[in-house]
Amino acid sequence: MRIHVLYAHPDIESFNGSLADAYCAAAAGAGHEVRRRNLAELNFDPILHCGLKRVQPLENDLAAAQENLSWCEHFALFYPVWWGNVPALLKGFFDRTLYSQFTFRHDVNDPFWRKLLEGRSADIVTTSDATASWLRRSYRDADINAVRNATLEICGMQPVRVTRVGGVKGLTPRQRKAWVARVSKLPALLPLSHHAPHVSGQ
Repeated sequence: MRIHVLYAHPDIESFNGSLADAYCAAAAGAGHEVRRRNLAELNFDPILHCGLKRVQPLENDLAAAQENLSWCEHFALFYPVWWGNVPALLKGFFDRTLYSQFTFRHDVNDPFWRKLLEGRSADIVTTSDATASWLRRSYRDADINAVRNATLEICGMQPVRVTRVGGVKGLTPRQRKAWVARVSKLPALLPLSHHAPHVSGQ
């Protein structure tokens, strides 16, 4: 399977990064083709300055990001939960990259929309100092509702698996190692290919 991994933590040496490293290594070891990008290394303006009033030209790194999303059959996203939601840079990436005519299209006389990334599945792996139960109870999984329900699934990606690694600050070295092993098993559960369609025009 063609897998695109987007690592959206600004610290490459974080525990979140260790999970992404393990996922990529396991995916490659299982025979998948992997492309990884570290979001903090991309050069782009995260602000959609005029909303949808006019097209804001894509920087080279965002054009490459669209190509990776078009190319992949499976998308894996790693990010930390900050203030109950995603880091600002990831939100800016979504605003600039996942726009109309690339990820969705409204057709004439159709109240719904065409999901242009259909045929792709996804993994979301999050880390947080708060526990998973706290994020669910106190914030109603606000970040997952935004990323899985209102972003990836809106664009057509399904199924979207979610792995929450909570209470990171209090994890022992042994517990961290166990989480790395658990995340390493995720690519093994994927088929070698399911032939996601290439996005038209990309």
